[in-house]
Amino acid sequence: IPSHRRAVAMSRSPRARTDDDAPPTDWLAELPPELHLRILEGVDDFSDCAAFSLASPRLGLLALRSGLARFKDPLFAVAMRLLLIQRLAGAFVTVSATLNEVILRRYAADRRASADHFPWLARVSPALRLTSEVEGAGERRAEVWRLRRGENGAKLRVRLLHSGLVEHYEGEK
Repeated sequence: IPSHRRAVAMSRSPRARTDDDAPPTDWLAELPPELHLRILEGVDDFSDCAAFSLASPRLGLLALRSGLARFKDPLFAVAMRLLLIQRLAGAFVTVSATLNEVILRRYAADRRASADHFPWLARVSPALRLTSEVEGAGERRAEVWRLRRGENGAKLRVRLLHSGLVEHYEGEK
């Protein structure tokens, strides 16, 4: 008997394993989809949503198709890009990967983007971040979004608070 067959035959399990037995790769697959959704509803950080989706693409698709808010938010796409950058860079990069200017500009251009998410963005990308300030008075009072690198900032988006009109700017690069 070959050595790997002898080890299997000497196993104390009720049924001896064979070479055809493969360990399951996705233990969550055993659970019903309703339970998957309950688990995913409790995930409240965009980085965790992205990690779940990469660890089990089937779960990520289930969350998207079911319309779970965190997985449909444009910040989820930002978190996915960041996680992919970190995973692909892996051993090649010794410093932590952060968001680049293109990703932040795309987020700011999305009509669903929210300044409420800027603290999360600042946490994952402290050197290059989005900020929001209110400027002006009366009908010209506006929320201004800037892409900041240190103290300098390029104007990207202006929303007039009185009318809700939104103007987008390319800003300095």
